[in-house]
Amino acid sequence: MTTTETTSTSWFSRLGNSLKNIVLGIIFVVGTVILLFWNEGRAVKTEQGLKEGLASVISVSPDKKDAKNEGKLLHFTGITVVPDTLTDDEFAITKKALKMKRTVEVYQWSEEAKSKTVEKLGGGTETTTTYTYAKKWSDSIIDSTNFKESELHQNPTSKMIADKEWIADGVKVGVFNISKDILSALDGYQPFSISQETGNLQSTTMSAQLQLVGGTIYYQTKDAAVPEIGNTRITYEVITPQDISVVYKQDGETLVPYQTKNGSSISMIQTGKSTAEEMFKNAQESNKTVTWILRVVGILFMFIGFQMIFNVLQVIGSVIPFIGRIIGMGTGLVAGILTIILASIVIAIAWIFYRPIIGIGLLTVAIGAYVYLMKNSNK
Repeated sequence: MTTTETTSTSWFSRLGNSLKNIVLGIIFVVGTVILLFWNEGRAVKTEQGLKEGLASVISVSPDKKDAKNEGKLLHFTGITVVPDTLTDDEFAITKKALKMKRTVEVYQWSEEAKSKTVEKLGGGTETTTTYTYAKKWSDSIIDSTNFKESELHQNPTSKMIADKEWIADGVKVGVFNISKDILSALDGYQPFSISQETGNLQSTTMSAQLQLVGGTIYYQTKDAAVPEIGNTRITYEVITPQDISVVYKQDGETLVPYQTKNGSSISMIQTGKSTAEEMFKNAQESNKTVTWILRVVGILFMFIGFQMIFNVLQVIGSVIPFIGRIIGMGTGLVAGILTIILASIVIAIAWIFYRPIIGIGLLTVAIGAYVYLMKNSNK
């Protein structure tokens, strides 16, 4: 199902929008400067905290709690013992697990818009947009009120059944209590196929409206193979009792996050058997990944900000389309160079506060690039 719309924008409207975007572009640039500076400080603080934690962590047996380790950062691995089962009372689903999650999907319309813009002599543009509609299962409600053809493609406004997560209580590894707060950070969900052995759908008040097909529960669905808009299906995932590895501080009868000297917090839990060294190495790699993701995001939005600031020049030149495109290439190049220079300076200044030698080196490179650019621009 597709529909096409063609719209035109005058040169004066484009010029007005580009002037408004200058303010937004400045906000983007200032915001990314703050983001990049904060990110470098966060990265260094986290790295230093993890190094302190690795130097002080003690690997112990979970079978005995030693009073001498009170207040210390401990690492241990062991099999989890779960005293009770987790139960979804709405559908009578029962499973012995550390965590269980119910995901509710609704069959809905989705809209995809593809646009093609052509510049016209005089600076105006003509945009042709094609809207394509398809049906799909989605675990979030898709707002159809903003669809181009909203009257023909209407979605439910809410889920009839909510998503939900259960966390086991009273879990132990040896003599250590693994609280719900600790388990909430545990990843490793696996699909859980519903069967008559794991649940008794006929005992629920909704039994007449439920179907069990291929391990999935369908609600108010006449034919699971041919669903209709608004139909609901429910799936489950679990983390079963198994070996886990933990790095936490011993605090009386509980385990709590460990506070380092620089104020960062250390608390780790993962499935499987891992040494303390492996867990801290993974944490350092994760920190590096997050740092680079935020760097890339910051640099990208800084570039977009500079593009928005300079876009008014391209619009002015677009009275003759090919001239506007040439100006656009030039402003794009300038925006890229300014982004590299400013991002490098911001990162270097941040590192000077935390890693002076490397920071001064980066700042030198950035200043050198700026001097080189200025010399060449005057030729």
